[in-house]
Amino acid sequence: MSIESLIRRALDYTDFEIPSDIDTPRVIVVGVGGAGCNAITRMKRLGLEAFTVAINTDMNHLRVVDADKKILLKKITRGRGAGGSMDLGERSALMARDVFRDLFKDVDIVFITTGLGGGTGTGATPVVADMARKSGAIVVSMVTMPFKIERGRYRYAKIGLRKIIDKSNTVIVLENDKLLDIVPNRSLPEAFMVMDELMSYTIMSFIDMITKPSQINVDLADLRHIMENGNLSTILIGEGDVNNYEKVVIDALNRPFLMDVDYSSAKGALIHITVGEDVPINVVYSTVDAISSFLRKDASITLGTRVTPEFNNRMRILVIVTGIKVPLLEEAPKKVGRKTLYGIPEIE
Repeated sequence: MSIESLIRRALDYTDFEIPSDIDTPRVIVVGVGGAGCNAITRMKRLGLEAFTVAINTDMNHLRVVDADKKILLKKITRGRGAGGSMDLGERSALMARDVFRDLFKDVDIVFITTGLGGGTGTGATPVVADMARKSGAIVVSMVTMPFKIERGRYRYAKIGLRKIIDKSNTVIVLENDKLLDIVPNRSLPEAFMVMDELMSYTIMSFIDMITKPSQINVDLADLRHIMENGNLSTILIGEGDVNNYEKVVIDALNRPFLMDVDYSSAKGALIHITVGEDVPINVVYSTVDAISSFLRKDASITLGTRVTPEFNNRMRILVIVTGIKVPLLEEAPKKVGRKTLYGIPEIE
């Protein structure tokens, strides 16, 4: 039998039915603190189709948030906010552990969005992430760092970030300072909308990867394997013309809002590629090869692919890179204030 006839026979069997008894993973997107709740509101307006939860200590702010479920941490703060105190934020979240335990029961993936440097986001997020992970969920935290000119807030944000990394499977760090390079002439609400759109696009792409069938499928077991002990990880997304896949890869590795990272230390990566029906296999191979060339030589690579007719000559890559290094976090943390249960210092 010739190669040509084998190809013709194979093309006759490209359609398949999805079994109706297969459950899709349950996903929750959680916003913690003022910035995290604002991000949830904007992401819903951008079309995010996932169950959303807003968590805050500020009752007045929570009232105007658009979320499917709202949780007010009021036992200590009485709904008046944490006043910039990370200790209050942490203790308020610890008082709600039973609520979080019920919230995350039977959930497969939890996305947490938060802004660091204040009280509720920095103090409560490690507790929320810890409870989600202990429930058995894969925890992906997306955090924004304050502007460096905020001095003390930036320093405390770094300390909180270390704790969130410890409690999450994967952490995506976005820096407000990058807004000055990307959208310097936009108003503050418009600039933050751009960042929220990036968050929403990342989450929706991630959900698509895990819930829609693929030619080479990626399931929850694959995610757990690559992310379970990945330490600091990140998610990269790129999209563009298949005839210029190198640019798509470079754009993904140099996402404009991401904190500077060192990929050469990465010990693992999950690469998912979506392409049109007529994209040749050598383009997919070359794309994976280009991504892996930035990683450690013995990095473990898991590959997933999907063919989608509407993509035509476009391609999208989603990469989860584990075991990376962030130069900023390599610095030894300064000793500030007394440490609480989750190791976060109180503001002096």
